[in-house]
Amino acid sequence: MLRAFATRGCAVLGADAIVHALYHRQSVRDRIVERFGAGVIGPDGEVDRVALATRVFADPADLAWLEALLHPLVEAEFEQWVRDVLTHEPLPPLIVYESPLLFEADLGGRFDRTLVVTAEDAVRRERLRARGGLERLAEREARMWDPARRAAAADDAIDNSGGLDALQEAVDEYIARYAGR
Repeated sequence: MLRAFATRGCAVLGADAIVHALYHRQSVRDRIVERFGAGVIGPDGEVDRVALATRVFADPADLAWLEALLHPLVEAEFEQWVRDVLTHEPLPPLIVYESPLLFEADLGGRFDRTLVVTAEDAVRRERLRARGGLERLAEREARMWDPARRAAAADDAIDNSGGLDALQEAVDEYIARYAGR
């Protein structure tokens, strides 16, 4: 979804990308190893996200600890990114931030508009299966509001049950509606 906005000159960033980058910071890795042990570090010396997820989703206290470590860092990175984007001339048509847990973390109010991209359940499952993520679907969905509740909380929704061309068309319409407001 971010790619569809980026191809039209929008500034885009995802919370997951920030977290992945944070896992490369030595200070973050050190804290994670201190808490969870070397078993969450892969042979390449980097945080093994699958091993870490397995660990934290099994224990709410561990998940809370990891979130307490990462969320302030994600917030700081996001704020710096926005400041940087706002220095560009010309400004991008839209600044788009993707956060899987936006509503669950009660962060929707800090944005000018919120957009939920939805897809039929069968389509979502097939896309996750194709990316090798189906086995983690239950733990992901357990933390998220159901799609109907998310769509109701958002200012706007785009149905992404079709192909890439249909998604790009919907994103183009969204940009045309809200760019420059």
